[in-house]
Amino acid sequence: MSNEDQFDVFLCHNSKDKPEVEEIANELTRQGIKPWLDKWELRPGLAWQFLLEQQIKNIKSAAVFIGSSGLVPWQDQEMRAFLNEFVKRNCPVIPVLLGNTPHQPQLPIFLRLIGMGYYRE
Repeated sequence: MSNEDQFDVFLCHNSKDKPEVEEIANELTRQGIKPWLDKWELRPGLAWQFLLEQQIKNIKSAAVFIGSSGLVPWQDQEMRAFLNEFVKRNCPVIPVLLGNTPHQPQLPIFLRLIGMGYYRE
């Protein structure tokens, strides 16, 4: 994988939260952090599951965004894959509560454990 293909953080999110997550991705880019956002990186007609697997194996960190709609099944699968892989590589999985999240969201147990100091906008 070339340096051009290396990303700093995978943005794992519910598609209903995409506008807010894309704003965050733009800000990360302005700050010199290279985010992986599905809308920017997945091309129609390609095996997107394979591309996700490659990112999970190589990316430096993952941000799991939780909004008012909560986690959806595919997002939950991505999050669990990151948790499993990142334990081996000692990489951070960062829960991020979006501004529209209920005050006390129900997080999966492992995400809750690593996110005791989670960030809220």
